[in-house]
Amino acid sequence: MIARETLIGSVLAATDKLVQQAGQGDWSSVAKTVEQRRMFLDALSTSEPQPGEHEFLQAMRAAIAESDAAIAVMSKAGPQVSTYTPSAPSSPPLTYGPRK
Repeated sequence: MIARETLIGSVLAATDKLVQQAGQGDWSSVAKTVEQRRMFLDALSTSEPQPGEHEFLQAMRAAIAESDAAIAVMSKAGPQVSTYTPSAPSSPPLTYGPRK
């Protein structure tokens, strides 16, 4: 049995991989990664739940459903979507911790 933390990390890593593949317009790889992510999420859903986790899994499923819908739209849009290049942030990144 795979540890819950590993499954959660795998779902998140697959999502990151999807973003990269979609940005490159690699739709055949996107389809494979979507299936892998779904397998990890299904395995996470069938593992022993932790206290307060029900809301977490619902939120993760909702986010993945939204992601899947966006991927479907982008994959039909064609090459113009794959030319997106993120720009550098206009402000410094947010940091957490005590103010100086």
